Parts: sequence; structure tokens; C-alpha cells
Amino acid sequence: MTSPSLPLELVEDVLYKIPIESLVRFKSVSKDWHALIKDKRFIYKLLDLSHERCILVGHKAIQLSSMKINNAPLCVPAPEKLHDYTLKAIIHCDGLLLCKCDEGGEHDNGRKLAVWNPFVSRLKWIEPSTYYKYFDVFAFGYDSVSRDNYKILRIDMGIKTEIYEFRSKLWRRVRATVDEYHRLCQAMSMNGNMYWVAQTKSNDSKIEFIQSFDFSTETFKPICVPEETDRFHGFTVHRVLLSGYGGDRLSLLQQHTHLKIEVWVTNKLTDGDVSWSNYFNVTLAHLPILPYRNDCRFLAYCIHKTKKIMLWVEEVDYNEAYVYTDVYVMGEGEIDKQVEATITRTLHDQSCNHVYVPSLVPVPD
Repeated sequence: MTSPSLPLELVEDVLYKIPIESLVRFKSVSKDWHALIKDKRFIYKLLDLSHERCILVGHKAIQLSSMKINNAPLCVPAPEKLHDYTLKAIIHCDGLLLCKCDEGGEHDNGRKLAVWNPFVSRLKWIEPSTYYKYFDVFAFGYDSVSRDNYKILRIDMGIKTEIYEFRSKLWRRVRATVDEYHRLCQAMSMNGNMYWVAQTKSNDSKIEFIQSFDFSTETFKPICVPEETDRFHGFTVHRVLLSGYGGDRLSLLQQHTHLKIEVWVTNKLTDGDVSWSNYFNVTLAHLPILPYRNDCRFLAYCIHKTKKIMLWVEEVDYNEAYVYTDVYVMGEGEIDKQVEATITRTLHDQSCNHVYVPSLVPVPD
């Protein structure tokens, strides 16, 4: 590692094993190393080899958790441009964060949209075609033709749908529409496409399903959920969280009551028709009760190992006016570990928890 004259093939194999947050420093070793680390092929292969972690995004800093229990999280300052805004939502795609920002007040001109990669220290504001609205729903992804041609979908419920392409730097209207009575939350981007947990009404009951958007065909498509979750029995006794699995499948965590957590996974999304299978269940007397929040900004989980998940849950200490992130490692039928992470925030700070894969993907110009 001390000699820049090592064969580049060997250098590349070594660099793939270095955490991305440390990799940027190696650009200064030599011109060849600098060119390699900035090479598009290297960047995307490194991304495909990287593992999911949990990120806590605030307007002044991010905290990136380690997948190793009891390791302190990495703290990265946020650009000063974000300091005056409240982060209302984030969407992660290839290490890039789409940030829905709010300056406060009732005026729409105080709402902004930004794309940020914390590990390349660059943020780009996305100008609206007119102005952003409070209830706008966004998606972030790419089509199958070119992975680095990132796109943003904006849904102005019941009025219009439009797409922003980074290459053209323009918004354009699209014909795809979603029912204005559908409520979309828990936005997740996977392999260029977008997925939400969606709710709609049928008579007096609330029905849940997965709403997807394909950036290649520019169409919406509903995806069924496991039969046990297709009826929403009440906010106080039922939580549903959406995540990914293996980079090409969806995962759904469901809590009926504080006594039972179920984890479901789909087949590969490229297989065509989507079906679900039960991955495992956890049934214990002292499971954490997942708090219900409309956008689930404060909950995140990922499948960590075979038949294990890592679950991040925020716990409020009203006496100290702090919010702590508890990390649970759950296996089938038991909680293997329960620790209090050092990821904290004050009670009045706004932040978003999210499953995140760090990358060196540059923020598009």
C-alpha cells in the first residue's frame, strides 16, 4: 500500500476492501490512483460491493452507523447550504441523497429540492418547473439505458406528474398518473425503480399495497402485499416497514402488536410477477413497540445476515430532551442483542433515518 508503483489490478482489488469514507484520501497517492478512484467503472463496481448501513440525516450533519455493534457512528458535516432548512424527507439512490427541504412558513417558495452525496462533498439544488408544494411526492432513480442518467419524478397529486433529467437539466410532463386518494410513504429506490407503501380506501377500510414506478417505461404499477397485511386493522396495532433484500428483492417488516414481528421477502423483481414468502418471525414478550409515524422517517431496518435483521428505532427521552437511536439485532424467535447506539439528536432537531449504501458516485452537474 505504500508504493504507488504497484500493479493497478492489485491496487484496485485492495481499494475495493477499504471503507468508502476512508477511500477519498487515497486519491493523492498518485495520478494513476486518482484516475482509478474517479473512474466510472470503478465507482459502480465499488458501489455494487458495498453493504447497507443506517444513516441519520440532519440539516447540519449526518451520522453513518457501523454494522458492527458498539462501534461509534461516523459523523460528516452537512453543507452550510442545508443549515437553514428542515429535512422533510430523503430518498437514497446509489449513495446519492434526494433531500426534500423546507425553510418553514406557509410559502411554497421556501421549499427546495437538493441532491447530495456526503462522501464527495457536493450538493446541487434542483430548480422547480414552477414551484414545489408541501404535499409533493418525489421519486429518484434511473432508466435501464444509462445508470448514471439520474431522474427525479415529482407527483403533484391529482394535478400533474413530471420528470427531471439531469442530462437535459429540464422538467417534462409525463402521462403516468397515480390516484390522488392514494397515500404514498416510505419511498425506496432499488435498481433504478421506485417503491412506496401505499394506502387507499375501500368502503370503510384502508387497503395497503406497494406502489412502484418504472423509470424505463415511465409507468406506475401496483404490487400486492402478503395476505396478512392487505387489510389495515388500525394504526395503533399494526406497523409496516419497507426495505430491500439482496439488492434485487423487496422486504417487508410487519408488527401486528408488540408480541410479534414478521419479515417477508419477495422473489427477484426481475422475475416478472412478484410473490412474497415469510422470511422469519420473532415472537417474544418484550419486543420493541415500533412507534407509528406517517412517513416512518425515524425507523429503518435491513436484513443483516441469514435469518437476522438490524432494526433502528428512535426512543425519546423527554426529561433530557434528547432522542436516542436503539439498535436491535433480531434472529428467528429471539433478540440476539439490544444496544443503545451513540446516534442522538435533540428533541427539536429534524432528521431522517434511512438504510444507506455509501458511494463515490458524483452528484450530476
